[in-house]
This record gives sequence, structure tokens and C-alpha cells, in this order.
Amino acid sequence: MKAQPETRESDYPRNTMISALLLTLIQDPAAPARPFETVVINADSDFEACGVADLDSDGDLDIVSGDTWYEAPTWRRHEVSPIRSDGGYRVDFADVPLDVNVDGRLDVVSCSWHDRAVFWRENPGEAGGVWKIHEVDRPGNMETAFAWDVDGDGALDFVPNVMGRTVWFRVNEGTLTPHVISEDRGGHGIGVGDVNGDGRADVLGPDGWFEAPDDPLKGQWIHRAEWSMGSAGISIIAHDFDRDGLTDVFWGMGHDYGLYWLKQSRDEEGQRSWKRQVVDETWSQAHGLTLADLDGDGAMEVITGKRRFAHNGKDPGGKEELIVCAYRFDVSASKFSREVLSEGGEVGAGHYPVVVDIDADGDMDVVLPGKSGLYLLRRRSL
Repeated sequence: MKAQPETRESDYPRNTMISALLLTLIQDPAAPARPFETVVINADSDFEACGVADLDSDGDLDIVSGDTWYEAPTWRRHEVSPIRSDGGYRVDFADVPLDVNVDGRLDVVSCSWHDRAVFWRENPGEAGGVWKIHEVDRPGNMETAFAWDVDGDGALDFVPNVMGRTVWFRVNEGTLTPHVISEDRGGHGIGVGDVNGDGRADVLGPDGWFEAPDDPLKGQWIHRAEWSMGSAGISIIAHDFDRDGLTDVFWGMGHDYGLYWLKQSRDEEGQRSWKRQVVDETWSQAHGLTLADLDGDGAMEVITGKRRFAHNGKDPGGKEELIVCAYRFDVSASKFSREVLSEGGEVGAGHYPVVVDIDADGDMDVVLPGKSGLYLLRRRSL
């Protein structure tokens, strides 16, 4: 783990404007041209989570990662809150923008493995300064969290990956209210999607899925033990890849080699079955996966990449080169193809890549945090 330079709040504008205005590109000029150029946001950052949102309400999308938010379009640095290191990790495993206190400004919701806590950092607005931290709950060890609409009310909820429990948090009257799905079941990996086609958001885990009740706030969630993934990467993707009307499942191995998908089938009685198939077994430590239409063709891709030193380099392939990829399903061939977005440099996928049109030019870009720095893969042109 790289040593983090000591930085004072007064140093942020001076230290950042130089590197941000240069927008250093690190692609090898001898390598074949790729559709994305690599923009260095902060090569010294070792935070593994990030979020993208308009944090200063100026109409531009900013980036937040750990103790810093980066103001678009020059990526000038501003302090959020101090965050300590512990055993080679930063105690910040998610950076989810949500307006928790409903004041019109986006706050940042996080969680931690070491403190077992869910907490949010309050956006101070024009006053600036350190963002006040509010602890909400201590549900257990958490590796990261995502924003999904679990209850179908049109608002995003906070869904952490808790070891040994399954719980989600709803923004409610200026705080985050926990809703427990299971007190004793939860593992390495979580996802949200409509598995059975009833129009409700189910919750997926490495050992099966929880079927959502009619009322996700009060009803009982039924666990369906229909698969066993092993130590999955944190985000599990639910999507109908082969376009047969049934939701399939895509995941990577968080601490080993391999990405896989489960094809869902139904028999004449409507009973589900799942066929496990290999997507890619050439690289390891796929933690953060996200689903997005990266190339604008109307079909969704899985964007993911290798996490830098998930277990401080001790995992299989842990010290091999970083890679970031997009996986597209070819319906006619009934298999996934791979596009390499970045390979062999310092760009990895950390806990969660964010796919968004960050520069408002009509195409999708990818923001990637990790122990080897914070980077933006900016699409050159479609």
C-alpha cells in the first residue's frame, strides 16, 4: 500500500490544478488505439470506492472518492472528511451519493469492514469545510455497498454487502432506516434484480436469492437456494442477457480467477433451473461489476476489472497485471465476447466502477477507483 502524502485543506487547489489541467494520458503510444483515453484524477489515491454526482449543484458531474471530492471539469480537489488506514485498507468501502437529510444537496453514504458501520457524510454546501459524519447502524463487516431501488418507490436505497446478514437501508426523515431481510444469511456478494419476473426487485447472494414479498418493507423475504457461486465478487448482476425473457445472473470470483454466468431455464411446470457457464478465466479478483450500455447500441454490457491487492496480493493472481474489460453477450453465438478497456497499467476496478456520461458529450465514460489510483476512462468518440 502506497504511503498517502500529508495534505492540508489549503493545499487542495494548488496541488490539484496542475495535474488536473494537464489531464495526463497514460496510454502506451505504441499500443493499438483503444476507444478510451485514460485520465489521471489522482494517482496517489488508495481509496477503493467512488461515486459520481453533482456535489456542488453547478450542473457538472463531480467525483467523490474517500476523503476527497473532485470538482468538474478540472478535478480540483476538496476535502470531505479524514479517513484512516487499517491493515492495508482505507476504512471507506463505499461512496454512494444520496440526499439523506433532504436539503437539496447530495451527501455521501458509506460503510466499513473494520468498524462494521453504516454512516453518511453531510454535504456542507457553499459553506465548505469538513463534511460531518453521522453513524446510522452497525450491521456487521461490510465490503462495499450500492444504490438500488429495492422497494420500487422510485428512490434509490443503500444496499451493503454484510457478512452473515442481509439488510438494506431506506432514506427516511433525514436518516437511513434499516430493513432486515435475513439476520443469519449473507455472504461475499450481493445484487438486486427481478429473478422470477413478477415485477419486484429480489436480492441475490452467493448461495441463492431472496424472493421479494408484496410489501418489501414489512413482508417476509423467502430464500431460494438455487445456486452456489463460492466467494463471488461483491456485485452480482441480474439481467436477461440471451433475451429469452428470463433473468440470468453474472458474477466474478472476488478472490480467485474467473467470471461466470448462470442461464435461467424453465420446464413445462415453470420450475427454474440454472446452467453455469464460463465467461472468462484468464484474470482474478473481479470485485466490482456494473451493468450499463457502454457503447450506445441498446444492449447492456458488464463492465468490470481486477481489484488491486484485494487481500494485499495474497490471492491467486493477486500480483498480476491489472485489467478492465467490458463483456457483451452475442445472442447468435450464445456466448460473451470481451473488450479490453485498459490493461497493464495502474487502472483497476476497485470495489465498483461507475459508468456515466461524465463530460456530457453524449457517450459513456468509466470512473475507476483502487489502491493504485483514481482514474477516468474517457471515451474518445463513438
